[in-house]
Amino acid sequence: MDRRDEEKGQKLLTAVERIVASNEKLRSLAQRCAARAKKPGREGAALEVVRHFSNRAMLVGGAAAVPSLVPGPHSLLVGVGGVLAELTMLLKYEVELALTLSHLYGFDIEDPVERQIAFLLASVGTYDARSGKNFLLDVAKVEGQAVWNYAPRKVGKVLVQAMASLALLYLWRGFARFLPVVGIIVGTSMNKVLTQKVGRRCVKDLEGRRSLLERQAAKKPRVAAARRPRRATRRAAQ
Repeated sequence: MDRRDEEKGQKLLTAVERIVASNEKLRSLAQRCAARAKKPGREGAALEVVRHFSNRAMLVGGAAAVPSLVPGPHSLLVGVGGVLAELTMLLKYEVELALTLSHLYGFDIEDPVERQIAFLLASVGTYDARSGKNFLLDVAKVEGQAVWNYAPRKVGKVLVQAMASLALLYLWRGFARFLPVVGIIVGTSMNKVLTQKVGRRCVKDLEGRRSLLERQAAKKPRVAAARRPRRATRRAAQ
């Protein structure tokens, strides 16, 4: 990836960061979703969070395709700008989705590292859902390691790469929205379905990470208990 691509990725990331809802609002949303959930517990709350944000992504897709109702060269120009604006808003909702789910699964979204991981989960999930490819293998050339195990500097680098790749991907995939009426149908339905897919992936990743941390925590007391008698034995021998 050259410097110009990195600059585009950084600009998109900065634009998204500026409009993402506050952590306080996202925590409040998580509580409301848990209260509305049809299933009890964390799983039901997570499903409701995904439904909430996929509905908002659907509205963004329809609004971005409105210029296609007035055919002509000007609608194409407006539409190109609309694609980039749509991508920014879409990423806003999908980052908020990842942050809200992270909070539900017990991660501190006030922590800059956790926040960065949530951004990366959202952007990589968005790329994979819309391209049908594996971003970490195809673009970042990384495999066999969960994103939360990356060093903070590496997370930042891969995140900028993901944003740059999304900008290019979305520009070319967005031309279907310039067709009258069809553009609105494609925009609304595709955004809803693919945001649901991003949400399911985030849930899967967060469940895996939560389970891993719980297993690690369960092992620590046993390890500590196993070590104490040996130290006591050494002291007795002395």
